[in-house]
Amino acid sequence: MNLALVLSGGAARGAFHLGILAYLEDNNIEISAYSGSSIGAIIACSHASGVKAREILTIFRSDEIKEALKFNYLKKGLLKIDEKHPIFDKLLPIKKLEDIPKKVFINAYDLNSKKVFYFDKGDTHKLCLSSAALIPIFRPISYEKYNFIDGGLFDNIPIKPLENKSYDIYSIDLMPSSKKHRKRTFNPIKILKKKLFETRLKNAIYSKQHSDVYITHERLRETEMFTFKGLEETFEFGYKEASKYFT
Repeated sequence: MNLALVLSGGAARGAFHLGILAYLEDNNIEISAYSGSSIGAIIACSHASGVKAREILTIFRSDEIKEALKFNYLKKGLLKIDEKHPIFDKLLPIKKLEDIPKKVFINAYDLNSKKVFYFDKGDTHKLCLSSAALIPIFRPISYEKYNFIDGGLFDNIPIKPLENKSYDIYSIDLMPSSKKHRKRTFNPIKILKKKLFETRLKNAIYSKQHSDVYITHERLRETEMFTFKGLEETFEFGYKEASKYFT
């Protein structure tokens, strides 16, 4: 199998990704390439750089990660990321995407050009943090000529960079859609949100249809995204789910 993983965004639900990666490690299943968005981008670059899944989980549970997130006094975001904090050297030890031994693609959305960009070259720290800069929680990240925010807002399952390359593509989606049919009521905020994320919805449908294997679970909808609690439980759930898809 020429395995390529697509790791979606989903903040703290990323522990589910780590559980799956730990299962692959324990069963000596090789990964040839990665594509990631938001927390999926960070995990993809970290794991492809040689940091084991359980090590990444330990970093995510550490006080150092909390120290790297600082209040931004409501200037373009509630929090800002201390890009120079040494914890990122542990999490992302290889400075350039092109130097990572396995192929990795990550995405980010540029506010200037209003486009999603997919990178396999460039500054690992800057681009990973750009991909995870979820507004309004985090401020945008400036990189070269770009002003980046979370790529997952527009393409949360970034399969496209992996297509037509003879990979067996397994997409892992931390944001499963609800199967419940709700009564439709006029809500201008929801209508606006739907318009803003129309591209994301189209991309998600495309990614599901073009994946060789699509992995998600409705339980993830009940998993908190913005807390450091429960990471171990989500990790174990991901590990268990992986056994259903990988042999």
